[in-house]
Amino acid sequence: MRFKILLIIFATIFLNAEFNIDNLPKYSIEYNPKSNPNIELEKALKVAKQKNKNILLVVGGNWCRWCGTFDNFLDDHPKVAKKFYNSFEVVRVYFGKNMTKETKEFLMQLPPIKGTPHFYILNSNAKLLKSVDTSFLERGYGYNRKKVIKWIDENKNLSIANKKRIKGEKNEKNI
Repeated sequence: MRFKILLIIFATIFLNAEFNIDNLPKYSIEYNPKSNPNIELEKALKVAKQKNKNILLVVGGNWCRWCGTFDNFLDDHPKVAKKFYNSFEVVRVYFGKNMTKETKEFLMQLPPIKGTPHFYILNSNAKLLKSVDTSFLERGYGYNRKKVIKWIDENKNLSIANKKRIKGEKNEKNI
């Protein structure tokens, strides 16, 4: 009986624990203009394979108003942030002035960026599954919580077998 009570208490504490962004790798939370996205992606692929998750490339920069607004949105909605980071292995890719040669070459392999932040979903073998203009997630001067949650739920288990074809997207592009 004591074991069951302890188990219930532990499960309650564990399941209700606040999400801590400080425990995420730097590649998930920083737009670093000096980083090499190929190296960051390789690190993320190892984790994604272990955790059976897709990669979410978030392309943007600290200069980008909407990127900052999305980060603030996640800060203000910790349950959504937890879902976001637990559903994908997130890799931030800097886009803007002073991009490295490696970053330019990396991004040239992907469909065009229509605005920032821009999402690319890759499977754990680095196959492109989806390119996403995030403007539909916006509401006024922020983001719509229900739309973001719905988008996460609809895309976290995306695979080549169940993906919807996107107009202009190249199927199974390997980066």
